[in-house]
This record gives sequence, structure tokens and C-alpha cells, in this order.
Amino acid sequence: MQRWLILPDMQVPYEDRLSLAAVESYMAAHRWDGYLNLGDLLDFNELSSYVEGKPGAVTEDVATTFAAANEILDRHVRLIRGRNLKARMVLLQGNHDYRAVSYAEKHPGLKEHLDVPRNLRLKERKIEWIESWKKGRLFRLGNAYFTHGLYTSKYHAARMVDHFGVCIYYGHTHDVSIHPKVTHGNDKTLEGGSLGCLCRYDQKYLKGAPTNWQQAVTTVFLQQCGNYNLYVSRIFGHRFVGPDGKLYGGQS
Repeated sequence: MQRWLILPDMQVPYEDRLSLAAVESYMAAHRWDGYLNLGDLLDFNELSSYVEGKPGAVTEDVATTFAAANEILDRHVRLIRGRNLKARMVLLQGNHDYRAVSYAEKHPGLKEHLDVPRNLRLKERKIEWIESWKKGRLFRLGNAYFTHGLYTSKYHAARMVDHFGVCIYYGHTHDVSIHPKVTHGNDKTLEGGSLGCLCRYDQKYLKGAPTNWQQAVTTVFLQQCGNYNLYVSRIFGHRFVGPDGKLYGGQS
């Protein structure tokens, strides 16, 4: 049986550092066979259509964002591979990560500075990069499939499982929502599930508006036959109880 850790949208440099620290404590407490980041590791607000700036200033901001993300990946590689050198590490491309591609198309001279796999040293770290947003590629663990996400409507989980026709899990929406799809036969139920976020709740663009966002971390236990159990640990006050029954996080 394999144990995988699933992390949703961090949107560095707007990750919630206390909640992420709690997740990293959980990470350190166990041996992992795999680590999957669902995308939007990077926020790239400096590249969004909502922010206007000169290419020179953008380059400086992007470098700062990459530096912050590299610090996080350094920690996670140590924690995941410290007990298992063969552990797989996978990073999906989210729509915020894709901002770098869109911006480089408009400013070709900045392409090298905006290359996400290169600037995160993914090849060097042996982290797999999956173009989930640009090419719609999925990552599969047995009978479970993962992508960054597509829909943001009220019924996004239902739309996702109807669209893909498999058990599909994703980030993107920042909430936690599971919707089952009934099919004929025993043990044939499918489901779509959004797995929360790890970014801060106080994003400036929200302007104090209420949201249904929920910080969370997910553990998947994968059997050799492809069946799996998926546990979503919701984070409250920067603390959560993992599927091992232990409390992680020191502040509330």
C-alpha cells in the first residue's frame, strides 16, 4: 500500500505560513511514497491582467516569487525524500502558474525568466511537471485521477465528475466539496472532489467579502489493485487532526 500527500493551492507568496507549517509537521511524521501538488503553487499576481507594470519591475517581482517557492520546495523535498529517496514528487500546472506562459507570449524577451519548470529546478529535484492547465493532462493514482480544476460554479464537483467520467479530484476552487455520481453495479460509484487550499484567506482582491474557502490537506492510501481511501483533513486555526488521530499545528 502506498501513502500519498496531496497539497492544494498555495499561491506563493500568499501561502498561509502557519497552516503550511502544520502540514509540514504532518509531512515529517510519516514515510511517504508520493507527494502531489495540485497546482497554483505560484500566484503571479504581478503577471495578472489586473496589474499593470513595466517588464523590468515584473522581472524583480517574479524572481522574488520563485525564490519563495524554491524555499518551500527545498523543505518539502527534504521532508518527503528524507525517509524515502524513491518517493515520487509531482507538480500540476494551475491557472495562476499559467500566467507566466501567457505573459511570456506577450513579452518573449522574458521567457527565460518566466519558465516555471526551469526556475523551480524541477528536473534537478526530480519533480514531475504536468501541464494540467495548458493541455488538460491528468495525473492518475490507481482509480483516482487528479487535475488542477476547470469549473468554479456552485456545482463544480458534480460538473467535474460528469465531465471526466472517473473519480476526479482537484484544487482551483479553494473549497472542499465532494459529489457522488451513481453508476450501475456494486462499488461503481464515482465522485468529483475539490480539496481546498493552503493560501491565506485575507487576499486583497476579496476586499473582505465572505467566501467558502477551506484550508485542507489530503492523504491518499492506495492499494495495489487501484482502490484507495482518501482523507481530507480540514484545517481550522492553523491546526488539524490527521488520519493518524494526531493533532498537528501549534497555534489557533
